Amino acid sequence: MGQIEWAMWANEQALAAGLILLTGGIVGVAGQFRGWQFAAYGVAAGVFICLLEYPRGKRLNKGTSMERTGQQCLTVCVKAFGPVTKNYYVRAVLHAV
Repeated sequence: MGQIEWAMWANEQALAAGLILLTGGIVGVAGQFRGWQFAAYGVAAGVFICLLEYPRGKRLNKGTSMERTGQQCLTVCVKAFGPVTKNYYVRAVLHAV
């Protein structure tokens, strides 16, 4: 069994969580349910998380990690914020907010 690359796994999990949050927010806003304002926050947070997590990191030594479609422009944006978006602890706080 191979070595698990935790950064790649965490990236996929965070992207899936962002998509689920976005989908739930869209359903909440479209249905005009009670408290739909929270669903609007879910849409905004889901979009933010997806944009933050969409760029996939490169593997260090081996393997074949292909870039996602359109990743190049988002990678430039994520790198522009420097340590705020590269540090996993800061990203965890951004996800929590």
